[in-house]
Amino acid sequence: MAEPALDARIRLQRGDFRLEMAMRLERPAVAALHGPSGCGKTTFLRCLAGLEPAAVGSVRVGGDCWQESRSGLRLPPHRRRVGLVFQDTRLFPHLNVKDNLLFGARQWRLRASRLDEIVDLLGLEKLLDRHPATLSGGERQRAAIARALLAAPRLLLLDEPLSAVDATHKAEILPYLERLFRQVNVPVVLVSHDWQDVLRLSHEVYVMAAGRLREHGPTLELQYRLGDHRLNALEAEVEGWDRTDELLRLRLGSDLVQVPARRRPDVQRLRLLVSPLEIAVSREPVTHSSILNVLACRLENLSPLAGGKVLLLLAGNGWRLEAIITRASARRLQLAPGIALYALIKSVVVDHADI
Repeated sequence: MAEPALDARIRLQRGDFRLEMAMRLERPAVAALHGPSGCGKTTFLRCLAGLEPAAVGSVRVGGDCWQESRSGLRLPPHRRRVGLVFQDTRLFPHLNVKDNLLFGARQWRLRASRLDEIVDLLGLEKLLDRHPATLSGGERQRAAIARALLAAPRLLLLDEPLSAVDATHKAEILPYLERLFRQVNVPVVLVSHDWQDVLRLSHEVYVMAAGRLREHGPTLELQYRLGDHRLNALEAEVEGWDRTDELLRLRLGSDLVQVPARRRPDVQRLRLLVSPLEIAVSREPVTHSSILNVLACRLENLSPLAGGKVLLLLAGNGWRLEAIITRASARRLQLAPGIALYALIKSVVVDHADI
């Protein structure tokens, strides 16, 4: 039986704060640590990296044991193959991007043969001769992640990599992170307070509160368990691509969904992100309109929201969606649990993030 990619059980007492946290990833995947500020997310990352000397417990990565307090084993940080990226990037200001990257490779006496591969993966070709002070926030984060990857890590830890960048630079770096997480074959722990980033980037979610694990599960499953209404995330299979109209055909359960795409992706599975505010419902199928995606479904539940709105839980054949409409519309359509409906989704508001 294969060893888990990551198995960690950590305890740490610091003043009045106590951390008791466990994480187990059976395969290399992206695990998001989510929760309010001060709940212990960054502290847990520091424990995995060996940066908290008072931490006790065990840390195993693949078949290697990095820490086992019962036997007195504790590898120091410099002997743990960890790629650690903080939100402030911590690039060396006196070195250009290329020399910052090569530092990561030299740290483990590795050849820099992977430099071109990592540079291409994170789109750094035109930045190699520039210094950190001349880069945007998104560019600095990409350079910091590249440096961590060039150290050939067994475990990649990212502490709020998107929180220090504005919306424009965040939109710039997200596609690179998606591409990276598809290709990197090591466990990744991503700290994020933004639920939409968690939905877009992670496979599993660990929700923390006051130093302890509150919820854990697959990202898409946990979305509904926690009752988050900000974004729908669904997995779909690629069926084809129409070059003329630049439309990607995706299989969502038993339904076909079309989304704009300039090319056919190089993966077979995609994650669709749809805002509940961009979904309308109808009692009858809609044919003569600009809306491409009209999906038959059943209304599972509806509940009132503030501001004269209503939250609908829609269930199709192999998928579920949340939609938010006005209370007046719900009354006009005489909505009640169990009735048949059609969900109307505009193609232009579907964000197809690769998974």
